Amino acid sequence: MADLRDPHGLFTVEGACWRPRAFTHYELSQLHTDYQIPDLAKVDERQVGTGIRLRKLIDLAGPDHGTRYMTVESADGQYAVSLPMQEIMRTAVIVYEKGGKPLEPEDGGPARFLIPFFHDNCANVKSIGRILISKQPGRDTRPSNRSEHDAVHAGESKD
Repeated sequence: MADLRDPHGLFTVEGACWRPRAFTHYELSQLHTDYQIPDLAKVDERQVGTGIRLRKLIDLAGPDHGTRYMTVESADGQYAVSLPMQEIMRTAVIVYEKGGKPLEPEDGGPARFLIPFFHDNCANVKSIGRILISKQPGRDTRPSNRSEHDAVHAGESKD
């Protein structure tokens, strides 16, 4: 298990949990195959890469009794999404590889939070730095109107 201050950790899972921890690329790749998604296109044909089911990472952190929310923050702290855990735990994944190599920053790496086919694409977080488990909703910087939404996505390709 990587220390929360580990410079090689991709992101941390912390907050209202018994075993807060940082995860490295190697640790993600070594988690049980039942939780691995070697080809994201099998879950969502629009996606490419390898991921791990979020629920395994949350289980490893050991959430406290009564936790209901999760806030996912970008590594730079500028973007955050707070969601009810019950709403996303079955489908959310952490993408950590593309083409057998660690996920590059231009693809949202080194780790990217993804909820396949979720009704709000702005809930997907690129370059995650921290997942904070809590009993109450956390910080959420998602756009609240169309002009904010357009500003967030300015310059993205329309593939």
